[in-house]
Order: sequence, then C-alpha cells, then structure tokens
Amino acid sequence: MSGVIVRLEEEPDRPAALEVESLAFGGSAEAAIVERVRDEDGSFSLVAIEGERLVGHVQLSRAWIGDRPVLALGPIGVHPDRQGGGIGSSLVRSALDEACRRGEVAVILLGSPDYYPRFGFSPAVAWGLRNPFTGVQEDGFVVEEEDFMLAPLVDPAPSFAGEVRWHPAFGQPVEAPDEPR
Repeated sequence: MSGVIVRLEEEPDRPAALEVESLAFGGSAEAAIVERVRDEDGSFSLVAIEGERLVGHVQLSRAWIGDRPVLALGPIGVHPDRQGGGIGSSLVRSALDEACRRGEVAVILLGSPDYYPRFGFSPAVAWGLRNPFTGVQEDGFVVEEEDFMLAPLVDPAPSFAGEVRWHPAFGQPVEAPDEPR
C-alpha cells in the first residue's frame, strides 16, 4: 500500500469517488447513496489517492440510536484493480480516527463480521440493538443480524438504546403498525 494517501474528500474528488463506488459494487446504488448523504450535516468522506488516481472512497453519514447521534460508515469502495491491498483497511482506520477527532461517540455499519472486528466493531446485538435491515432485501441480498456492528469511540462507552435509524438514503424499512388504522 505504499504510495497511497488517505485524506478528506475535496470537491474535485467527487466524480472519481462516485466512479470508484460504482465500479467496486458493480452498479450505481452505492454511488446514489453517497450523492444523497455527502452534503448532509455530520457527513464526511475520505478518499485514497495513489499518485494522481483516486483508488478508494469511504462515506460516513449521520445516523441515530434512539436520540443519540452516531455515524454510519458506508458505502466504502476500492477500485477493483486495487482491492486486497490494504486500501479498504486504511480507509476504515482513517474514518474512525476522523470520527474521533470530530467528537463522535460511535460508528455503526452493516458489514462482514469476519472483517470489521479488527477495527473495534462488535455485533450491535451485544449492545441490545436490533438490525433494522435484517432479512431479504429488494435486490435479493440477505442481511443477517450479525452484519450490524457498532464501534464505540469513547471510553467508557455510553449505553445505547432505542431505534436505530440510518439516513433515509439507505432505504431503511419502515415497520408496519401492529393494528390497521
């Protein structure tokens, strides 16, 4: 990973960042999320630059656990020809460092329980939180309860309770009321 610099996204980076997200995921859904959240309060992005080329991007946006503001990490994309070389790990570490610098208390995400614990994430169910995305998604992708993780950024970690809400751009399902109205 030598020669890769991770820094805050700047205005001229935006088109290349969207391209990397689209290439990394093989579609435009993640890039559309980035476009909707990137200018919202609490949101920020980091990019990985190799030489003059943008090779990675991570988006963080405002989310909530009950009334407590937290950050949601994602989407995170690395150009397909640069995946597996540590760029994603550098983006995650740098994103958590920047979140700490900004005084955030925690970061949540949906991701691989085999990958993210190395960065301080643990299953959110251990915090008593429920994954609002659990189940089969519209595109057929299945999200498991253990894919929802949380990394506290302060010590001691605060207690977390209440409904977990992402920015509406993520398409969080809305539960039907118990009784018809």
